[in-house]
Amino acid sequence: MKISKKLGVSFSAIKALQYRWLMHYFNTRPDPISVAFTRKFPCESQFGMWSIMGPLIISQRLFGFTTRLGILVEPGEETADSTAGIRVLMFDKVMEKYVDEMEQIVLPGAGFDLMTLKFTKGKKVKVFELDQVNTVNVKIETLNKAGIEHDWISYIPVDYANESWVDNLLKAGFDKTKKTLFLWQSVSLYLDADTVKENLRAMADLCVDGSIIAQDFYSQVFSSGEYSKAAKSFLSIIEKMGETSQFGIDMSDDPKAAVELFLKECGLRMTEYIQFGEKIDIEPFYCIVESEKM
Repeated sequence: MKISKKLGVSFSAIKALQYRWLMHYFNTRPDPISVAFTRKFPCESQFGMWSIMGPLIISQRLFGFTTRLGILVEPGEETADSTAGIRVLMFDKVMEKYVDEMEQIVLPGAGFDLMTLKFTKGKKVKVFELDQVNTVNVKIETLNKAGIEHDWISYIPVDYANESWVDNLLKAGFDKTKKTLFLWQSVSLYLDADTVKENLRAMADLCVDGSIIAQDFYSQVFSSGEYSKAAKSFLSIIEKMGETSQFGIDMSDDPKAAVELFLKECGLRMTEYIQFGEKIDIEPFYCIVESEKM
């Protein structure tokens, strides 16, 4: 934690990398790229992770002993504390679904997610990743130290307080006339409602026919920390690292309609809606959606 603060990088982005490392060793999602990256990552200790998680990993591999970290629930049966792994796989499916038909892929707030390295190598698609200056610099430095090829991806640092991410994207070679997949994963939770709308409208303005924006939303009750003890604990840890949950959609009545209305206010038409926990009797708390420009 201290190192991430010192380097000025997102703690939530580090947590996302940690989970991909865990999924690899629990055999729920092979990801040798994230493992190689973690070995050289200055904000994480692979020895520390093995010290903590090694006994559980070995117990599962040798003796079949499982924990919540080592298994994935069935789609539609997710709870607040079993969401992370399914979310990763769902966004993988979105990437696999569109990678061969899109001309450009853009990940705003990419953090230390390395999915574009896995899915776009050798593909005829232009890839752009954007994030805060320090996060991008650490990512590139770590990729180089780990010897991970990444030359087909444009990594774009953005000083969000003083720069427009759209301007930086255009300067990096983004073509507004080409069909694009925007993949905006687990970012809106940490922004206020106006900023979320502003960013989605900006993405919509960059879309041509056939372009898709894929993203996730949390509920208001989740973002407030009132949903469950697990949610409150997670948000408390993140807040201590300087990232406060701010935005959620009111999903208490008709979650699909509420999300659809919010997207409409951003100039988008929802084309796909996946609600986590839909098959079990729990309050709606999270969804993944796809949308296109109206």
